[in-house]
Amino acid sequence: MTEVKIYSFDNKDYVLVTKINSYLYLSNEKDPKDMMIRKEDANDPCLLLPLEDDEEFEEALLLLARNKLATQED
Repeated sequence: MTEVKIYSFDNKDYVLVTKINSYLYLSNEKDPKDMMIRKEDANDPCLLLPLEDDEEFEEALLLLARNKLATQED
C-alpha cells in the first residue's frame, strides 16, 4: 500500500500527485480538475509557498512534462 500525503488549503484537501525537486504537484481530493503547484521553503520543508511568478510556473510545468516523458520512455 502506498502512503498518500494530504495538504489542506482553504478547507480543501489536496493529494500529493508527485514531487520534483522542491515543487509539489497537488490535486484536490474531491475535484481532480482543481490542481496547484507549490514549492517547499528552502529553510523549512514543511512550509509550502506559492510560486513567485509566471516564469516559475512555466519552469515547474516544464519539469513535470519532462518527468512524464522520462517515465513513459522507461
